[in-house]
Amino acid sequence: MTTATIYTIEREFGSAGHIVGERLAKMLGIPFYDSQIVDMAAKNAGVSRKIFEGFDEKPTNSFLYSLVMGSYTAAGSITQSSDLNMSDKLFVEEAKIIREAAEKGPCVVVGRCGSYILRERPDVVRVFCTADMEYRKHHAIHDLGMPEKRIEDAISKRDKKRASYYNYYTGKRWSDASSYDLCVSTSTAGIDGAVDTILAFGEMLEQQRAQRSK
Repeated sequence: MTTATIYTIEREFGSAGHIVGERLAKMLGIPFYDSQIVDMAAKNAGVSRKIFEGFDEKPTNSFLYSLVMGSYTAAGSITQSSDLNMSDKLFVEEAKIIREAAEKGPCVVVGRCGSYILRERPDVVRVFCTADMEYRKHHAIHDLGMPEKRIEDAISKRDKKRASYYNYYTGKRWSDASSYDLCVSTSTAGIDGAVDTILAFGEMLEQQRAQRSK
């Protein structure tokens, strides 16, 4: 199976968006980028991976968190925090890596505002993976090894962190369907069904692009 499309996947915690992206990339035979983006960013920036890891898709501190959950964006005036500077550095490095990966050809990028970073490219399908809470709790406990106690609170906190990071650097709302081309529920379609849905959607858009280019 071949493709001329780049796929970006933002995902609710526990929705198995990572697995969906990994299987999608494997089926298409294209590169897959998720946490390894942090390794590449750290190497490019000449810092320890452990340093960047603490800022990956997370708000930088409680003060910043309270702000980014509102209407502030990275284009705003919050520039004094050393934590924020490190977070900005990570974002810039990750954005470079994502753009370079897209320039090389079709790939799958999970998280890290990929949908926004590549927003001007016509060959990108922007996907958001969601699932109901029962599915997410089961996946978090049985597949990710998280403790069952207060699991729903833990999932909600992870979502808030991802949302605050995305909202801050994009000026958009992480869970807003208008930020994406396709929203798919793994609790409804299953992981394989979600992959098939994304593939079918991507193929349809490729056909439309081919028709327009004639």
